[in-house]
Amino acid sequence: MDVNESWEGFAQRMQRLNPLFELGRGMDVGELKPYIQTILMQVLLTIFYRELNDDDNRRKSDIRYIVEDTIKQMKLLADDRQIERITSGLLYQGKEEYTKPFEALYYDEIRQFWETQVFRYVTMDELYTNLELGSSIVYKLTDVSQEMIFMSREMAEEFSITIEQLYSMQLIKNGNFRKATRNLDNLISRVNRLMAKEFTFQKEMINNPKILLIEDKSQRSDSRAEIEQQFEEEKNHFRTITSMIEKTKRRNEEDNAVQKELTLLQEKISHTRQLHDRFAKLVIQNISYEMKLKAENPSLFWETSLVSFREHIYENGFMKEGVRRFELIESVLSPLFSPKNEFILPLDWIWGEQEFDEKQQKETVVEEETEKAITHQRVTNWDSVIMAWSYVFQYLQTYREFSLADLGELPLEIQNLWFKESETIDLWMMFDKKPLKVQVLHRKEETFSDEREILLYKLMKEYPQFQMFEGLKLYTKFDPKAEPFHWQHMKITPFKICIQEEKR
Repeated sequence: MDVNESWEGFAQRMQRLNPLFELGRGMDVGELKPYIQTILMQVLLTIFYRELNDDDNRRKSDIRYIVEDTIKQMKLLADDRQIERITSGLLYQGKEEYTKPFEALYYDEIRQFWETQVFRYVTMDELYTNLELGSSIVYKLTDVSQEMIFMSREMAEEFSITIEQLYSMQLIKNGNFRKATRNLDNLISRVNRLMAKEFTFQKEMINNPKILLIEDKSQRSDSRAEIEQQFEEEKNHFRTITSMIEKTKRRNEEDNAVQKELTLLQEKISHTRQLHDRFAKLVIQNISYEMKLKAENPSLFWETSLVSFREHIYENGFMKEGVRRFELIESVLSPLFSPKNEFILPLDWIWGEQEFDEKQQKETVVEEETEKAITHQRVTNWDSVIMAWSYVFQYLQTYREFSLADLGELPLEIQNLWFKESETIDLWMMFDKKPLKVQVLHRKEETFSDEREILLYKLMKEYPQFQMFEGLKLYTKFDPKAEPFHWQHMKITPFKICIQEEKR
């Protein structure tokens, strides 16, 4: 039979895909069955990252913990039996005492015969395992598992510059110089794409400074020191790679083929390093320009209205919902044209009047009880509350402490967020109670008795970067000599919310 294009390399394709098809197949894990491949892929990625970072926490007990932690992160539930089954199901097929490898059939188009592929997802890392001393096996990914990760990388482009550098080091350490050179092409491609984005952002920032209000990059000015430190770490990685190449060249002076490969690798790393330095300078230049824009043109960022009549009232209200009575239009428009507005009761007074007017309660008929309860129930708009508090926790991430007085330095639209819901300010006063250890990430919202925990839970759900507060302690610091400060017609006690790292 002639091998046409559709059959060419068919056996090799199937040998690459079979491990992915077999991942988690046949495991008895109950209700976790639909999620098993996703769970195991995350476990493999975690092992891979630890291997790149020379972290030897890759024993069976460590993998079991990775499985358990992954299931929690994915908001799933599992008992000990399921966790143990998933762990052992990654290490071998069938019963533990046999430690059998995995098997899958594939069709060899050349021999026109069915073959059996034998493989494992993890294997013993000889570098870290010392069985003579009775230590446990430290596992690493097999070539099969690494191939699965690289296939997903080509689709997701998920690896950072640092991970690419660490992977190149691992390849050089293992003597895969040609593969290390090819991997640097991925790094060059990534740096080039990031540079193109920075150039585009720079151009947009110059043409329209207000883009800083909506771009995620606008937050970078608050953490410039961290970004500079990250670039310095990446430079150190390049120095390490260069040093490794030099040492390897000295060890293989007599081998011309190796010397040639190392020279190509050296040239590629030099080019990559120059590109990276240009990228780092561009990012820092953009951050500096961003800070300059904010300092010289504060009005650009302060005069944005929170509410637009056209968008919020006319388009989202009248156009969508319609109007039942003409008097409603009159009540909305009259304040815009009336020379003198009527006195408006404070919101808390209005709620009080609605909730405690006994006369009104007596006049209400029984059939309207359900409707009345719904009408009078006050519901906190948590979206507004967490948006206001997100600025506090961004500040805490960078400076480890925050005073409410600092809000007075922020743009007016951010300050105004603190008055949309009374709970926003009330929560500030609650932090003056006893210190709070943050333990909310893996709990259900209905188990929280402290409103501070509800706030933190909702913040972490909306802004995943705040999950770094899990396990830390929040406490308040008060200066007894400090005078109360006045802000937006309020007199406030000047205490600070601070972060205390967990002692190990």
